[in-house]
Amino acid sequence: MTRGAKIGVWAAVVAVVVAVFVVTGARRLTKEEVKSIEAVQRAEGIPVDVVKAAVVPLEDWRKFVGVAEGYEQVNLMAPFRTRVNKVHVALGQGVGRGTVLISLDPYDPNWAAMNLRTTAANYETARQDSVRAEELFKTGAVSEQDLDHVKAATAVARANYTTSRRAVELDTPIAGVVTALNVRAGDYADGEQTLATVASYGRIRVQLELSESDRALVAVDNPVRCAPGNAALSGQLLTGKVSRVALSADPATRLFAVEALIDNPDRLLKPGTLISPEILVGRSDAVPVVPADAIVQTNGERYAYVVDESGGTLTARRRPVVPGMANGAMTAIAEGVSEGEMVVVWGQNNLEDGAKIKIHSDQTARTYGPGGPAGSGEPVESDRSGR
Repeated sequence: MTRGAKIGVWAAVVAVVVAVFVVTGARRLTKEEVKSIEAVQRAEGIPVDVVKAAVVPLEDWRKFVGVAEGYEQVNLMAPFRTRVNKVHVALGQGVGRGTVLISLDPYDPNWAAMNLRTTAANYETARQDSVRAEELFKTGAVSEQDLDHVKAATAVARANYTTSRRAVELDTPIAGVVTALNVRAGDYADGEQTLATVASYGRIRVQLELSESDRALVAVDNPVRCAPGNAALSGQLLTGKVSRVALSADPATRLFAVEALIDNPDRLLKPGTLISPEILVGRSDAVPVVPADAIVQTNGERYAYVVDESGGTLTARRRPVVPGMANGAMTAIAEGVSEGEMVVVWGQNNLEDGAKIKIHSDQTARTYGPGGPAGSGEPVESDRSGR
């Protein structure tokens, strides 16, 4: 072996020895540091975050999904397959009651179209007869009884014509906005096809389908709120109430139909769109409220750690609790914690009954102050969804 090779071997051996000493020393240092942290916690206390339990209004809002409809809404359909002769309105146009939206082909060989021309001719004849009878009555040429007969015949002819005309000239029975227009002039329309939709949506109707457990929480007149989908309108809430709750489930879906009405004065919610209304299903006003994280559950037992300040040392006391209404972020405490007591909301998993603690952070102001999850009694949103 050459001299250079020997030097290389010795250098490698020295490097390995140094590495072993470094690793061993690091491991020893780490163990010493861990022991030192445990010792510090025994001496100074385990760091925790706390919140002072307070009696504030707590609301439980449940979110569901449904399709928005106009408070009044009508779909116009052709009575038979025929050609669209003319479309009189535009999408988004406001229309009054009785406005003709679509005219179908009056020369279609279908009986209804042919009947239109017959009833139109009959009505025109009856109208002219009525005009002449009025003139003759003024001169005494016809009796009042004869005039009444002519007027009655004219009214019947007008009614027949109106019925036939509506089969060909599709008008709206409500005032509103044209929210759907599915045909153009020259298209052929099937008898079961929706040609146009008119909706009055200054108020929105939404149909929801709820499970049995959710339906048990909802009642007629429960408050409803809904945020418009436009991100630019964030923070704006439209309000309403539950208007109908089914007493029996749909045999096919096993879900309960619930209807809500939402005021929509600026027409921010559009008919036919998916919306996510929230229904208020519970409210608590008279018991302390704490963050849900303060509740620990072990082997079916629910408890919280309450700060004991007696004796000049901060100590964590394990306290069994009976939670009341909860909404995801906050929980009402029916039994176990009194108003004003400090409960641990962070670090509780490192505690045992009687452990010495030190307060790392008091989250009371953040929790109950403006902008907090329970600030100023503002409701905290639940994240549950229905179908």
